Amino acid sequence: MDHTVSCVIPVYNGERFLSESLDSVLAQTHPPSEIIVVDDGSTDGTQAVVEQYSDKVTCTRQANAGAAAARNRGIVMASGEFVALLDADDLWHEHKLARQLERFNARPTLGYCTTYMQNFWMDEVRDEARRLQDSGLAKPQPGAGSTIVARRSLFNQLGLLNADLKNRDIQEWILRAEKQAVVREMLPDVLVYRRIHSANNSRLRSEEEFFTIVKASLDRRNKTKSGEDG
Repeated sequence: MDHTVSCVIPVYNGERFLSESLDSVLAQTHPPSEIIVVDDGSTDGTQAVVEQYSDKVTCTRQANAGAAAARNRGIVMASGEFVALLDADDLWHEHKLARQLERFNARPTLGYCTTYMQNFWMDEVRDEARRLQDSGLAKPQPGAGSTIVARRSLFNQLGLLNADLKNRDIQEWILRAEKQAVVREMLPDVLVYRRIHSANNSRLRSEEEFFTIVKASLDRRNKTKSGEDG
């Protein structure tokens, strides 16, 4: 079955790395049917980079509203059967989409699929790389973000990402999927390479956001349990 995939890439001031990310998408053995770049109010040379790919990429601009809002805009624009998310500084293995789509073919009930990812450090944070070279962060690890491929229909079922969350929007969406018992699968292969540099948004992840997500999940669970008890 020839599945169609919409790749959604949110970007904010990503001129340094965006071309490498786009090249990794264009190198897929199962290429996406469309690549949607959502420029979240960049003030650097991001637009000049996108223009180099104007024949292969659809780009839309919006006032700066955060990565989740940019992802949502791309998801709404998407026309593919599946949506694959990619951060503008990460890279895909050339077989990523093909491997994941094989799993959707094998499991028709599969709602979304993730993979393992490998962090790699830029020279600007080499001291951090040396400090963490023996830690779990230097080893392959499960990921969401740039690894996820989901049926587009799931966003109708579960809703879009929570744009109030700056950095944990995909994790919160996955919790909603788990609550509704959506079938999921994680491939054990490293199919995404996550770039660590001085401006990673993930460096800004707050404990407050984490506890907000956990509380919302518990509130939904308690509400459901109260309804069942009633």
